[in-house]
Amino acid sequence: MNDTKKEVALYRNPDASVEDRIEDLLSRMTLREKARQLDQYFGASFMSATHPCMNTVMANDAQILWDKVMCIVGEDGVGCIHDLYGTAKVNNQLQQYSVEQTRLGIPILFSEEALHGLLRPGTTVFPHMISMASTWNPDIVGEIGKAIAAETRSFGIHETFGPVLDLAREPRWGRVEETFGEDTHLASRLAVAMVKGLQGDSLATDHTVIAEPKHFAVHGVPESGLNQSPVSLGKNEIETYYMPVFEAAFVEGGAANAMCSYNSIDGVPCASDESLLTGVLRGKWNLPGFVRSDLGAIARLRSAHRTAGSDKEAIRQALAAGNDMQYYDFPHDVYQDAIVEMVTDGELPEEVVNVAVARVLRAKFMLGLFERPYIKPDLYKSVVRCVGHADIARQAAREGIVLLKNESGLLPLRKTLSRVAVIGPSANVARLGDYTPYIEGFEPVTVLGGIGKLVSPETTVLYARGTGILTDELDAIPSECLTDGRGGSGLFGEYFANPALEGEPVMARTDSSVNFNWALAKPDRSVPAFDFSVRWTGKLVPKHDVKGFLGTISQDSMRLWLDDSLIVDGWGRDKQATRCVAVDLIADREYDVRLEYRKDTNGVSVLLGWNLASEGIQEAVEIAKQADVAIVALGDSNKTCGEGVDRSSLDLPGAQLELLTAVYDTGTPVVLVLQNGRPVTMSWEAEHVPAILEAWYTGENGGDAIAEVLFGDYNPAGRLPISFPRSLGQIPVYYNRRRGGQMHYVEGDNQPLYAFGHGLSYTTFAYSDIRLNRSAIGRDENISITVTITVENTGRLEGDEVVQLYVSDVVSSVARPEKDLRGFKRIRLLPGERSDVVFALGTRDLRLLDRNGQWIVEPGTFRVLVGPSSDRIEAVAEFEVS
Repeated sequence: MNDTKKEVALYRNPDASVEDRIEDLLSRMTLREKARQLDQYFGASFMSATHPCMNTVMANDAQILWDKVMCIVGEDGVGCIHDLYGTAKVNNQLQQYSVEQTRLGIPILFSEEALHGLLRPGTTVFPHMISMASTWNPDIVGEIGKAIAAETRSFGIHETFGPVLDLAREPRWGRVEETFGEDTHLASRLAVAMVKGLQGDSLATDHTVIAEPKHFAVHGVPESGLNQSPVSLGKNEIETYYMPVFEAAFVEGGAANAMCSYNSIDGVPCASDESLLTGVLRGKWNLPGFVRSDLGAIARLRSAHRTAGSDKEAIRQALAAGNDMQYYDFPHDVYQDAIVEMVTDGELPEEVVNVAVARVLRAKFMLGLFERPYIKPDLYKSVVRCVGHADIARQAAREGIVLLKNESGLLPLRKTLSRVAVIGPSANVARLGDYTPYIEGFEPVTVLGGIGKLVSPETTVLYARGTGILTDELDAIPSECLTDGRGGSGLFGEYFANPALEGEPVMARTDSSVNFNWALAKPDRSVPAFDFSVRWTGKLVPKHDVKGFLGTISQDSMRLWLDDSLIVDGWGRDKQATRCVAVDLIADREYDVRLEYRKDTNGVSVLLGWNLASEGIQEAVEIAKQADVAIVALGDSNKTCGEGVDRSSLDLPGAQLELLTAVYDTGTPVVLVLQNGRPVTMSWEAEHVPAILEAWYTGENGGDAIAEVLFGDYNPAGRLPISFPRSLGQIPVYYNRRRGGQMHYVEGDNQPLYAFGHGLSYTTFAYSDIRLNRSAIGRDENISITVTITVENTGRLEGDEVVQLYVSDVVSSVARPEKDLRGFKRIRLLPGERSDVVFALGTRDLRLLDRNGQWIVEPGTFRVLVGPSSDRIEAVAEFEVS
């Protein structure tokens, strides 16, 4: 029972300052209680109907296992619970236990993922971050942040791990879809908008949450494009382009927490880099809250970077550097015992622990949890998936669609066309991207669905899938085709806390299917985050004859037996566990299945699947021949893009180009609709296909938004937040590379296929009469240059234009790019309407980091360039800095 019933402690006094309350509470805490505040617990383990990841729904009748709560939380409390996905009632009950039954009554911090919507079944799925960035509209990004925060807090969840603020300058990297693109200024403005949307004016409300920007720092340019790999950049490059995005989020946006990254920079792992986690975050930017390890980042100090020789040393390095809370790095007893032992033995000053605990407590005080620890149990019913949030999701989807090409004005299409063919693996599947929850209670709108709703009743819509995203693409085998040998549907899983399937399993259960992502979660608290293994056994009973493929998908080790024959052997890091084999299965026959898995890499995908259908390209060709236009929906899936899903090619995966060329060869006009998470190389596509739409991952209403753009109900105005290379060999190809390199390869120039900022419209705009209010300023003057440009809609349709302002330092002491984005505004104009667009350029927009590592504004000529994209400059002016 907590001790506040015996006395009115200062930390309980809401009128006292937060710092005094923290100091008082720290003085009352035991070392064990402090260590527990620095630990994150696996929430689903507390429930009777646990689920292995966000792609499985928790049973409605799930009950809290109070024996586990009393054993784990006990009287000492816990710092944070994650991966719970429970109801507001469940969170309140766990919170009540912590507040009323632990010795000091310290509330629990509930945290979850919410990059483009709360990662919980049934919540609103907004467009992914790369799609948000394509809107070039901070206002709508802020509205998305507010909506996400309201839905998240309505369940009693207090913090979200995001936004992702890595600059995406390595398109092979699978997490490009989670970013705001390649540019510092654009990403900074959107970062501030998202953080302010999430956190509001106060965290102590029922509709705001803590933002935890990630991955600090410089995670988006890993060597070879492989996730978690080292970063090789100079200090000037990092300070000039990468750090300002985080600085904007923390200083201007006020983000309260941070998540460290996996990578090392110049050999120093970010998870133990005191100069970053303490010197920059706290010393320069005054981060008020705490730093959380990314999943396993502290453990990687020993297992991957090898800068620590033991678990204890890894923990010490992280804490000393300012990494305050682990994220499933070590079993709780290992982590907490190490802290207690190191302080007791003098290996770690208790003051280091006190500082870390104070940061965690400060976040809880900022949230108002000591005064209002509970959420209204039914609040979520009026908040989650409300009409307003659906409207925001749909509008953001519209604004983020980029018209890449529109030859001969093929688009917009007429709704009264006789026959429209909708073709492709993404035509009738909603592509939502990673960090998307199980869809519960609604169906996202597909391209096919959106078109069907929009065309006239007289229009015939024909559909063919054509091919999968990948050749021989596998879908998870459903539970109705699996039996566990114990009367249940699914396979019987035995989970071992070691990599060798040895000894007694620490957990056994029936899994309805094998389709997990253990990069984001883990099966249970009893299972370590790494080096665990699973054996599934049971029977496969097809409901009809199958002439197709059977196999596994994983970046880890897997092997599969069918009727005692080893058909997939992907055991060991030197073998490939993403494999399938041709099979002929007979309906209703029972086939013995044994599947083994070992997490020894990253656990992004763990799948047992099959492919029931042969390729359907010929079917697609036949319907294309009958149609007035063929809309071909291609791109990515979670098998080709997402966390840990990195590529060595940027071509459309699988047989998609083969499908597209076959449809094109019919002579029917083709519109290519891309739904993907990273840029693609598409030289053939850009040369031959007359109209190309980049939709990215458009969220739950994306099919409606895409259809509205295709048929002219919405005039597209999205702009690329990232450059599209012509070939893989051009990388890096971001628009503001520094001057000094050659301009050509043997095979061609080094210009992108589609440049940063590119995007077309169904109307036209003209730029004229650029004016500066001053022709010169002193470099120490605290004034700005005002830039005014007149923009006119010269077309026949109302539309948006994204006016982009770039600055060029003509001669500089440090090599700089030809241009850097320094301002942008999205405006709407009626046909014939003109508007003066005004920008203010301050000295911060003109500064450079000199050879001594100092920010300065150098005297000389600066050029202002204004236009609709980085490669279409319509107006230029110059001024002098003296």
